[in-house]
Formats: sequence, C-alpha cells, structure tokens
Amino acid sequence: MSALAIQSFLGFFFLLGIAFICSENKKFINWKLILTAFIAQNALFLIIHYVPIVNSGLHLLSGGLLKFMDYANKGAGFVFGGLADTSKVGFVFAFVVVPTIIFFGSVISILYFFGIMQWIIEKLAFLLRKTIKLSGVESLVVIADIFLGQSEGPMVIGPYVQNMTRSELACAFVAGLANLSGSTLGMYLSFLAAGDHSEELMFANSLLTATFMNATSAVVFAKMIFPETNYEAIMDAKHLKVTGSKHDSLVDAIMHGAFTGVKIGVAICAALMAVIPLVHAIDGLLFWIGSLVHVNDYIVASSNKSFDGLSLEYLFGLVFRFFAFFMGVSWSETLQVGSLLGQKVAINEFVAYMSLGQMKAAHLLSANSVFISTFALASFSNFSSIGISMGAFSALAPGRQSDLAAMGFKALFAAILAGFMTATVAGFWHSLLG
Repeated sequence: MSALAIQSFLGFFFLLGIAFICSENKKFINWKLILTAFIAQNALFLIIHYVPIVNSGLHLLSGGLLKFMDYANKGAGFVFGGLADTSKVGFVFAFVVVPTIIFFGSVISILYFFGIMQWIIEKLAFLLRKTIKLSGVESLVVIADIFLGQSEGPMVIGPYVQNMTRSELACAFVAGLANLSGSTLGMYLSFLAAGDHSEELMFANSLLTATFMNATSAVVFAKMIFPETNYEAIMDAKHLKVTGSKHDSLVDAIMHGAFTGVKIGVAICAALMAVIPLVHAIDGLLFWIGSLVHVNDYIVASSNKSFDGLSLEYLFGLVFRFFAFFMGVSWSETLQVGSLLGQKVAINEFVAYMSLGQMKAAHLLSANSVFISTFALASFSNFSSIGISMGAFSALAPGRQSDLAAMGFKALFAAILAGFMTATVAGFWHSLLG
C-alpha cells in the first residue's frame, strides 16, 4: 500500500472520529446503518470506475452532459452573438455559464412534466431505502438532491416536512448542503477543462461520480451527528409520493425551468460580483499587514511561489491542509489544496473551482491533487448555502424554522465532512488501484 493510500485510509478514521465527537447522542448512533452507507459509498466509486459496463455508462452520461452544454452554447450564441464564443473573446462567465444553467433548468422541468424525473427519483429512493435502510422520506430527498439541488430538492417531500423527525429533517438538510445539482455541473467543467474536450469528459466523470457518492456520504455524517431517537414517528414509506411543481402544459414547464435557471444564474453572478471583490480587498489588507511584519517573502519562499504573500487563500491553506493530507494529498501540496477547501467553505465552490482551474493551468498541483480536489469541492457546503436550504424548508413547513435554525451550523459541518469523505474515498482507491 502506497504512502498516499495509507494517508487516505487513516483519513477514514480521522473524519469519522470528528463526527463521533460532535454527535448529539452517541449511544443512539445506528452503526449498522453507518457502516452500510460507508460501504455503499466505496462500492459506488469502485463500480463506477472499475466495472466496464458501468464505466461505459458513465462515459455516455458524461458525453451527454457535454452535448447538452454544446446545445446551451447554441442558444447563448444566438442571443449574445460573438460574445459567447470563448475562442474569440475568452471565457465570459455571464455569457457562457448562465445560459447553460437556464437550459439545464428547462430540461429538468421537461423531465418532470412527463413524469420521468419522478420515476427516476422513486426507483433510486427505493434502492437506497432497501440497501441502507433509510426512512422513505429521507430516501426521496437524498436522491432528489442529486438531480435538483438544495433549492428544488425539498419540494419533492413538501407535504411531509412538517411531520419529519429531527433526525430525518437533519438528514434532508445535510443532503442538500452536501451535494450539487445537475444544472451547475457544466460551469465547473468550464473552469477546469478550459475548452479541452478530453479533459471535459474526464472531469465530467469525476463530478458525476462525486454527486452520487456525496448522497451516501451525507447519510453517514447526518446519522452520526443527528442520530434517530424517535423511530415511532417515522412515516410509512408505502404512503409517500414524489411531489413538486405541476405545470399546465409543456411550454409552461419549459418556461418555468428557464425562469428558475435565470434566478439561479443571476444569484450566482450577484454573489460572485459581491464576494470576489471583497476577497481581493481583504487580500490587499492582509498583504499590507504581511509587509509590515515581514512575512510575505517567507510565504513566497515556503510555498514555492504558490502564494504572493499573506492572503485569505494562504490562511485557509494553513487551516485545512491537514484535511487535505488525510484525503491523500502529498504534504508539499496540502497548503494549496487546503486553500481550495477553505475557499469552498468560506465563500463557495464556484470560486474554489475557478482557483483550482488556475492552479491546474499554472501546473502548481500534481494530477493526483487535481483529482482529489475535484471531488473535495463538489458540494454546496458553504455558509451562504445554510440560508438557501433553510429558506427552502421553511417555505414548505414554517413550523420547523426553529428546528432548522438550531441545527444549521451543525448540518453545514456534517455536509463539509461528507464532502471531505467523498474525496478521501476517491483518493484512497485512486492511490491504491490507479
């Protein structure tokens, strides 16, 4: 076993140990469920990557994702003309990413209109319920979040939120924070692959794998930190049905999906335009402080010129480098990967993936570190997402707002650990089997 594989193996116990320490009720932890979910997470990675027929299926799915991005670019080109052509004007976020989100929103809405999405969610939720022994409502929302994300996913269990147990509600909360949505995957490919089709396919495979793995990882940490104590109140799965938006016509469904995509795209643009300048402003202040205390030159030398001086990225790196180490990252690169993890948690995954793309282009990270980082950043687990998820659940069941507020930061912590475990599992098997 290689040194990096040993690091990742120890990382399993490191992350689970943290979750155990933070558990609300240690004696009620269902260790059989935890072990089953953890095995399922490992099995997902192995099956997807090493079973030929499944791996071929993932390649087809990834290719379909890239084809959809091409279709989205057609719409962007019609509206924005040459401004959407990255080969001429370079990468412009608003002209490349937002149209992709809008198109994906419409496609998901069409699938919902014809009942295809409901069928997929119900069948996968049944499989999850039978293998991991989750409750019916937990299984539905965990699967729904894979496809719909933290804002739309809770709508699938809308009528049941009011009567969910605290543990079920926490599991739904954590699952939303620990995952991505199909509509956002395309933008990360834009950051990572820089137009290279073969790399787009490779990163699409990793992101899709991470999305499915995060679902089971969310269960592990939700059920460790918020164990079930009220089994009598769990609803019978036989009476649960997938709910969600209803549309009068196909055109209505298409427009609803498009307008939802617009809202998400505008919100992302607004967040980036607000956060990125603030980060640069704080970095400017920190660099000035670093000059006063004469640490900038030391930081440049000790980080092999990965950092220009004292900055948020450098501080994040110091805090999170141990998590990066236990994912299977070489110690010499843990500072850089740690800064990416910090950016994802403190700001959002958009900024973190942009930084990863820049580090990759500058050859600051090895292929192994890029691989692990791609998995580690693949979730909505950041501070601003707490408000988004709370808003979604509170709208469905206003009476649960106090419960949601009480568990908010713990749920975020569980989701962060879930994403880190996904990267650790990927790092372990990647180092062990190649």
